[in-house]
Amino acid sequence: MTKELDFSTPPRLNSFGETIRRIEAERIAEAKQAVADGWTETDHPAKCCPPEAKTPQPKRSGRSIEEIERLRKKAENKAKWWENALKRREQALANHEASVPKFDHGMMQLSLDYRRKGMARGKRLWEEADHAKERADHFQRLAKKYQDQINKRS
Repeated sequence: MTKELDFSTPPRLNSFGETIRRIEAERIAEAKQAVADGWTETDHPAKCCPPEAKTPQPKRSGRSIEEIERLRKKAENKAKWWENALKRREQALANHEASVPKFDHGMMQLSLDYRRKGMARGKRLWEEADHAKERADHFQRLAKKYQDQINKRS
């Protein structure tokens, strides 16, 4: 019960396979034409293989001064925005800490949920202030980097 394979008809190929088949057929036709024109193996490197020309790798031109200036201004604006956000968070944290009553033993009667809620708000405000400080520092360093690039080109 063995089925014999039939190779008389080529298999159906997808578009990629058809492209490769077409290119290989063109190469075989060129090779047959070269042999018919009198090509021999001694002619190999001179006639059929182009010399390896090393083209220099194009260098990246880099950013223009105008683009660097635009990026510097954008970084400075973001740094100012994050500095203002830091001030707002610090003010909110100061207001929160001022509104928290001083501890007295009567607070022992308060539920843990109530005390935890107040502590969570303070912790969240502190984390937001810390994040705003990190972002402001980042954009200040970025603006300085762009300014150094401008100074280097001038």
